Amino acid sequence: MDNYIIAEGFKDDVSSQVATEHKFKNIIIDYFQNNGFNLVKTPLIEKFDKKNNNVLKILVKKNEDKLSIRDDITLQVARLSQTRLSKKNKPLKLCYYGEVVRHKGTMLRPERQFLQIGAECIGEKNLLADVEILELAYTTLKLVGIKEITIEISSRVFFDNFFLNIQKSKIGDILRLIKLKDLNGLLNILDKKNHNYIKDLFSCTGIFKDKKINLLKLIVDKNTSNEVANIIDIFDLFFLKNKDANIYLDLCEVDDKNYHSGVRFTFFANNVRGEIAKGGRYFVNQSSGQEVATGFTCYMDSILRASLLKVA
Repeated sequence: MDNYIIAEGFKDDVSSQVATEHKFKNIIIDYFQNNGFNLVKTPLIEKFDKKNNNVLKILVKKNEDKLSIRDDITLQVARLSQTRLSKKNKPLKLCYYGEVVRHKGTMLRPERQFLQIGAECIGEKNLLADVEILELAYTTLKLVGIKEITIEISSRVFFDNFFLNIQKSKIGDILRLIKLKDLNGLLNILDKKNHNYIKDLFSCTGIFKDKKINLLKLIVDKNTSNEVANIIDIFDLFFLKNKDANIYLDLCEVDDKNYHSGVRFTFFANNVRGEIAKGGRYFVNQSSGQEVATGFTCYMDSILRASLLKVA
């Protein structure tokens, strides 16, 4: 029987959740397609990228290409937009679903395999694309029975600006303290000239409507000015149709994936561990230069825990 022991973070599932997940997946994909997103499919196996530490590598012979099992589909869709779909008119609106595997679980998501479903808009600079993706995500989650949704807004632009003036030897310790939300610890290791900026960053944590004015303190150059305007414009437009939305601002969130280039958003459900969906702006690298994209991903393991909907 030892040969049948399942690895940690994986499981057999013979519960009713299997059928529920299948039905939720169909509800979500149908909604994407009805809103103009074309369904695509990407491979489970990718060439190994040594920059990604959380992929599960596959044993191969010495002279063969190193391979790994995908841990995320978003960047696969971005690659697809540069290759097979490079001649298509932009913006490209694509959606997808598939299993992903992580090398390690986390405290919030010990599962190492789960179904990922998402939608991407590639090649559109206008912020209306961000609003569309945000509304698509919010409506999608409500369609599968999730209530009391909280949207957390963040952006890497302000920390990117902050780190320009920080010694590289200190960055690891600073990131650790940021993740711990330890402002006093940060003040102890930072030069005094950086104290006001880090305090202003922490002051932007809270209910979005209450913290909008605090964003103005973070404007120190053109990039930060543009990003403050982006955040305010995107969520003011989103609020026009979703006045009951619970939106939280936290610019001290560290993006582990590290490919988002600007405004990003994470969805949480009340009393459910881990995020249920996340997304935002990122760049798609092309031979002719960088192309902008925005999108989001649903995590079906968390959605099943969060949903109150009983699907017949």
